[in-house]
Amino acid sequence: MFKKITEPRSLSQRIETEIEDAIRIKKLKPDEKLPTEIELSKSYGVSRNALREALRSLDSKGLIRIEKGRGMFVNNYSLSQAVSSVNMYLEMNASMENLLQIIRLRQMFEPEIAAAASRNRTEEDLTVLREAIRSMEKCPADALTQEALEDNKFHKLIAEASHNFSVLVVMNPIYSLMPKFVDFVYGKTENRKENTLKFHWEIFHAIEAKDELKVKAIMKEHLLFTEQTFMNSNKVNGLKN
Repeated sequence: MFKKITEPRSLSQRIETEIEDAIRIKKLKPDEKLPTEIELSKSYGVSRNALREALRSLDSKGLIRIEKGRGMFVNNYSLSQAVSSVNMYLEMNASMENLLQIIRLRQMFEPEIAAAASRNRTEEDLTVLREAIRSMEKCPADALTQEALEDNKFHKLIAEASHNFSVLVVMNPIYSLMPKFVDFVYGKTENRKENTLKFHWEIFHAIEAKDELKVKAIMKEHLLFTEQTFMNSNKVNGLKN
């Protein structure tokens, strides 16, 4: 597996790519121990400096972990690591236009996610969804950030109630992002909280009743309301309706 490097490309980049590809195709499996630095540098025919640069990059990507006194191991790549990378990208590229596009992306996905939740939900899912709405009801009138977190939690719980792992991979970065831009997304629209709670209870009852068509329609209406709230609160030139 670990052969001498002969290509003119950066040695450290080539090593990084070779090990990363081996991890991706499961040639190197989660928790498998890698050879030592000395063994790897001999196998690749490179200096330990070039090797260490590659290993540092793999470590920063979360693909391997270096345990002092034990060695180097292939990581179990977790959902939180995947979300963290996408979340960083979304935060670094946040703008009014991009936030609007994210809201519209939610309009494409979340009605179908809610329908899946209505098919697959359990009694435990209903319990936590109900609790999330009641937590939002208890938010003080001026606690906009807390309200946004509870709103976000409700939508995330619907995604979890779909019992589809891929949904969480796609949507969690978006759910993590939204509360950080609460003033832009939620604004100070009159009766916003009352309207949001009304939508949440209607969505909850449709999921409880396993009514896929109804929950899709309500979720779509709810997210259109979110878009309108965003547009009314910001009134930024260049945003396209």
